[in-house]
Amino acid sequence: MKRMAEREPEVLAAAHYDYTPKMPADQWAAIRPYVRRVVRDTAPRTPYSEKELYPAVSRLALFAWAVANVPLEDDNVFDPRFINRFVQHHLGQYSRAGKNTLRARLRRTSEALLGDEAAGTFRALGKAEASRPYTPSEVASLLSWASSQHDEERTTSAGALLALGLGAGLTGREIIDLELVNITSDSRGVAVRVSGDEARNVPVLAQWAPFLQRRTASKAASRWAFRSGQRGGNINLVTDFVSRNPRPAVELQSRRMRATWIVEHLRRGTPLDLLLEVAGLQSAEALDRLLPYVARADDDPRRYSLR
Repeated sequence: MKRMAEREPEVLAAAHYDYTPKMPADQWAAIRPYVRRVVRDTAPRTPYSEKELYPAVSRLALFAWAVANVPLEDDNVFDPRFINRFVQHHLGQYSRAGKNTLRARLRRTSEALLGDEAAGTFRALGKAEASRPYTPSEVASLLSWASSQHDEERTTSAGALLALGLGAGLTGREIIDLELVNITSDSRGVAVRVSGDEARNVPVLAQWAPFLQRRTASKAASRWAFRSGQRGGNINLVTDFVSRNPRPAVELQSRRMRATWIVEHLRRGTPLDLLLEVAGLQSAEALDRLLPYVARADDDPRRYSLR
């Protein structure tokens, strides 16, 4: 009896994920070839599966095609600056965690497509983002968060945190280390006395003074301007406080609060030597990255002093 030839095992191609988004069919038809090519090409080179990448890539591609009128080409759609613009300004309905997830997936996709240059740009953008001043709407959101705390200690601590950052420009370490005895109030307003290597007296912007006055008057507060009961020196104190419910809709960062305070003084025309002194800065070079945020009105009366 003849033995039948053994069949060679078939090598099956890896199955691709079949994705159908929640968007009008005509829009999906327009961007589908591009999205599918990007996802299938990059998924093996990222920590994410095709299923995880599809929602992020399709949202970005739809924004590029339907809103920004950007050609569906990798250099355009996955430019780190374009991704940054998309995440910052067109994901208003997303939670902070949702934005971070989407950003991370788009970043890995961009790096897979564009290589080291994209990775370097993302790092630079991350540093710039950390010092980007808060917008008025973001400040309003932080104020809403502070007022929504569930007890007197957390409410006054949240208010003091914002006042010391947005109203006095203290660093995260300085906020944590500040004691109530170093908050003073007189007919000229409220000031804080910072100790340490950059010891100085800092006048608090008038709009933020009431938050510190409430904190110093609160029976829930003891010794520390921020968080009674702490032992001092816990560098994660602000992060731990903010991470507990209720959380702010806007990510709260000490560096961004300080940047907002500095930009406010630059807009007001605070003399540079005085600003450097109260900010604890040794030179004006540290202000360079903030100058683009200082808008000057054409009718600014100080222009006349230049003639």
